[in-house]
Amino acid sequence: MYVICYGKSPRALETGKKLIGAIGGRYVTGTELMTGSFVIAEGETDCAVLMILPLEAAVKSMEETITDKTRDLPVIAVSPEGRYAAIIRRGNKPYAAGAEAVYAAVVRTLGTSCFSSFEGKGGITSDLTNLVSRYGMAVNDKDVLQKINSKISSGEKVNVYTDLPIVFADPVIDPMAYSLHSYPYDMREDFIKQYKAAKEGRTEPSVFITCTYLGDEEDKNNLILVPKILSLGIEIKTKTDPGYCRPAIRKSLINHLLNPKAVATVASAYSARDSEIVKGLAEELGSEVASYDSEKIAKTKVPMEMTFSPEKRTDTATALALLACSEGALLIRRATSAQGLVFSVAVSRSNIILPE
Repeated sequence: MYVICYGKSPRALETGKKLIGAIGGRYVTGTELMTGSFVIAEGETDCAVLMILPLEAAVKSMEETITDKTRDLPVIAVSPEGRYAAIIRRGNKPYAAGAEAVYAAVVRTLGTSCFSSFEGKGGITSDLTNLVSRYGMAVNDKDVLQKINSKISSGEKVNVYTDLPIVFADPVIDPMAYSLHSYPYDMREDFIKQYKAAKEGRTEPSVFITCTYLGDEEDKNNLILVPKILSLGIEIKTKTDPGYCRPAIRKSLINHLLNPKAVATVASAYSARDSEIVKGLAEELGSEVASYDSEKIAKTKVPMEMTFSPEKRTDTATALALLACSEGALLIRRATSAQGLVFSVAVSRSNIILPE
């Protein structure tokens, strides 16, 4: 019995050393496993390749680099921290001489915390409660959240639809626990149509992770999770009634198909930080306040010059939105009102990790 381990991270090296010490084998850190130069030694019988990588990376590596010399070897994906092990390819014919024995030895070596059976998917991934907490997500209905969590723990596959960048965290076995359906931002209309189909019962109940406004109507079947990842930069042009600002901003966000619950930060110039308008908007949106001095605002690069107002060189609202979300992507640039209120909205570029 013998294993050939491949992996490069410190965790992978540590896990591989443990497996080789218990089973016997060697480590490959270069490119020979991926090329025709790889050689299987005479004594390497009952052998398996262990890809000590996140599952998706392991699958992709073997699909792209399979060679004649590795084609008939069973391949076992092992997570770098040793939390799961799964045979991902048995080659082009059944491997009758030791694949199960090697696999069993790998699982024994990794210990009781290793997920080796994927029948009960509740053991693979946690429910969505931690995800909601980590990203400060608004939940449309707590009973629906509990219902979806129960489906996950019972092993049912859950459909997740999103128009945000989402990636899987180990040890999620995609697509065993979740079916992820991603819609680019410019396909938001299709995403909304998909939600309406689910709400009308034309598709099965699903999870929708989004900052897009899907309406305030009650939905007892589908779970809508709204992460707080938007930054709203506000510029107060004239003396404006604070009571006007709250409903005006909320209405404008919805008109732009953005959910007000997704706003994490209201950003203003330092001089306006303690104004009734800024504090009132933060209270209305359940957001934090961030403020920046005029020099930092002026130095911030915005995507376009203010050609419609050439005498004004600084797009304050847009600069503030970008500053507050670490220069993410702009969703609204300079929405204005007759009352002298100007705002821009940006979204963080970072991924949401599912589940966490």
